[in-house]
Amino acid sequence: MIMAESSDPKNRVRSLKRRSEMDDQGDTLDVLEILSRQRWLIMFLTVCGLTVGVAYALNAQVWYESSATVLINQKSAGLGGDSTGQAIVDEDILANHIQLIQSRMIIGEALEQNELAELPSIVEQLNETKPEFDAVDYVIQQLSIVKGGNGSAKTARSLNVTFSHPNPDDAQTILTAVMKRYEQFIIAQVEQLMGRANQMVNEAKQEVETDLLAAEQEHLQSRQKAPLFFQGEGSSNVYQDRYRRLQEELLDIDIQESTVRTRLQRVEATLQEMDDSGNAFDHLDKLALIDSESLERLGVFAGLQMSAADSAEFKAAMPAKMEEARTQITHLLKLNSEKQRLTSVFGAAHPKVQEIESEITLVKQFLQDKQDITSPTSAFGDSSLSPEGLLKAYVGFLQHDLAALSERRKELTFLASDAETKAKELIEFELTDMILQKKIIRQEALFDGIVQQLRELDTASGLSGYLYEFLEVPRRGVKSWPKLPLCGLGGLMLGLFSGLFLAVANDVRDGRFRSAAELDEAIALPSLGRVGKLNSIKQGVTGLIATELSPDAEAFRLGRTMLLPDIRSGKLRTIGFTSPMQGDGKSTVTSNFAVSFSQVALKILVIDADLRRPSMHRFFSVGKEDGLCDVLEGRIEFADAVKETQADNVFVVTAGASTSTPAEFLQSDEFDEIISTAREQYDLVLVDLPPVLAVSDPVVVLPRLDGGILVVKVGSVRRDEVVNTLRRVENAGAQFVGCMLNAFGAGKKFDADGGYYGYYKSDYTSGPAKAASTPRLRSANVSQARAGSVNGKQG
Repeated sequence: MIMAESSDPKNRVRSLKRRSEMDDQGDTLDVLEILSRQRWLIMFLTVCGLTVGVAYALNAQVWYESSATVLINQKSAGLGGDSTGQAIVDEDILANHIQLIQSRMIIGEALEQNELAELPSIVEQLNETKPEFDAVDYVIQQLSIVKGGNGSAKTARSLNVTFSHPNPDDAQTILTAVMKRYEQFIIAQVEQLMGRANQMVNEAKQEVETDLLAAEQEHLQSRQKAPLFFQGEGSSNVYQDRYRRLQEELLDIDIQESTVRTRLQRVEATLQEMDDSGNAFDHLDKLALIDSESLERLGVFAGLQMSAADSAEFKAAMPAKMEEARTQITHLLKLNSEKQRLTSVFGAAHPKVQEIESEITLVKQFLQDKQDITSPTSAFGDSSLSPEGLLKAYVGFLQHDLAALSERRKELTFLASDAETKAKELIEFELTDMILQKKIIRQEALFDGIVQQLRELDTASGLSGYLYEFLEVPRRGVKSWPKLPLCGLGGLMLGLFSGLFLAVANDVRDGRFRSAAELDEAIALPSLGRVGKLNSIKQGVTGLIATELSPDAEAFRLGRTMLLPDIRSGKLRTIGFTSPMQGDGKSTVTSNFAVSFSQVALKILVIDADLRRPSMHRFFSVGKEDGLCDVLEGRIEFADAVKETQADNVFVVTAGASTSTPAEFLQSDEFDEIISTAREQYDLVLVDLPPVLAVSDPVVVLPRLDGGILVVKVGSVRRDEVVNTLRRVENAGAQFVGCMLNAFGAGKKFDADGGYYGYYKSDYTSGPAKAASTPRLRSANVSQARAGSVNGKQG
């Protein structure tokens, strides 16, 4: 139901305030809506801007522009440069030339030489615009220099010089004088600085070239005296390789000599031990001291001695067993030699070593048993070999080896010393050759460095050493300003942006509602209808639009339909009508609702509670006297204050006599009794109340009624006014059951043609239906109201 939708007034007021703030932000962002609403302002300011731009172009002082173009290339010194004698110019070089052309020195001397400082056109400009400037300052200000060309030639190393002046001939004359003075300065610098630079280049070239030739000659002589084995940088040193090999061989000699000396010491110690012991058979194991190589030599030696002992006397004295003993001794020597080898390889605990030791023990035992046979004296006589003799022979071999090694050491030491001396000589020559080569390299680098430094002399790098060429000489000035299209476009854009800015500012400042949907969303109240043009209050009851077949009458019928269920059920018997501000049409809406409800057989009472500006007596064409104020003051009874009207079932209680305390009257208990009595006697009581924001009367009365209807005239009311109205009423404990929209004077978005009017222009209003819809009046012809309807002041 309608009343249930607004059951929580405080929450809805807070929701309305938040929605109002969000709507304000949304409006500022809705650019298209703003442009649509403020289009006339934007168009007006745009046209004004275009007009101002065109007027400025037609009336502003005309300026002329003379221009010249200079191409600048770097001049090469001809030493190590490219074949063209030119190079790319750096950005700082072009900047130096720009600064030179714009300097007070060049411009001042140019004006002085050509007597242009007192030129009438310059004097006139100084007097009109900047009298504190002199002629040089004026020329510098109007002179413009840009690097590069246009299009694909934008990186060209050129300078575009332009001078702006009101007189085209004087503009050409002034720019020509400046460029001539610039050219003279460049020529003077080239003659002075580049001449000196060339002289210094030639002197440095001759001096460095002489030193370079001397260094090359010295290197050539050194190479002629080079040793045979020197083949240039990176060649191998054969003497170093020979010295390295000799040193390795000496190291081997040292190792061999140390080994032989160690063996000799051990054998000599063994011989001393054998001399101290008289039993030769106890020293056979000492033969293991003999190394394998010496053992082979001793075998050869023993063989020779045995050959010498092979005589007839020996053969006659030696039986066959003596030959067996000799065999066993030889076998014993081999076993000792093998034991020594295996011990050095596997160790004393190895099984093979133990096996050989066992065999040696058996041989020794055999020889001990056959001592008489194996005795050297009996077998070989005095010349026979014994272990002691073999060891002594072994000592002789070792001593001979030491002597041979000593001789070899002396030889190798001499050869190594000679190789070391020659290697050092070759290394020294290589170092000398390298120093000479570096000297030549330094001389060449010094030559290149001197030439490069002379090219980059700070005193001449920015001014001289460059080729300049005038690609375009100064010509007679051409019109540069004002340009009608550019000024018109500028004025148009200025007006457009100004219009947009003012449109947005004006739209943001305007707090009115933009559409019916926006209003519905903002107030969150059921919409009971929307009316447009209302008839004048001067027509009285005959001018009520509810008596006519029109779209506005249909709006009241819609509201009646929405409220009727609660009215018939008894939930809604007393309704107050109010608005935010004066002139919103709430009295007109009240009277028309009364007529609309009466058409459905309801007995309607209208109470004019707007005691400050009463109007119900005028709408229903009755007298103002004997009304509500008279009842409240006790002068008459309530029944006497009720007046019949020309509309069936519609009764009215006018405001009555004037009072100075309307709020107190409406807040009295007598007013509650009047409302209670009217509720019992009538089906529906409609109370016309003053505006909420104007006086406090509605806040006093509405809480005593069943509900209220808010009348909003969107053409003039602001968003904050509606929100404040809802907040005041609902904070007082009252509630609205709906809203009636008065779209009179609003924009297209509130145009009633978009609603009921579309139907009423169709066939629904033709034929008998129109006649059947005529309301019943007690008197007067209602059809006269259509002819007399005009736009008048609304209550």
